[in-house]
Amino acid sequence: MKINGKVVKLNGPEPLVDVLISAGYDADRVALEINGALVKRADMAKTMVYDEDVLEVFSFTGGG
Repeated sequence: MKINGKVVKLNGPEPLVDVLISAGYDADRVALEINGALVKRADMAKTMVYDEDVLEVFSFTGGG
């Protein structure tokens, strides 16, 4: 699978939340797409990720 263009190896299907944590993301502070479709935060825990999936993760940053 890919996260923001970087190839990531999975050990079979994994919950999205676990994939995000393993990749160093805080699941409560990101928005994301899987294969071009937005995933609601409420659905992250029950969404499974597979080897052929492509994730685009967007982190929110503050500033002024």
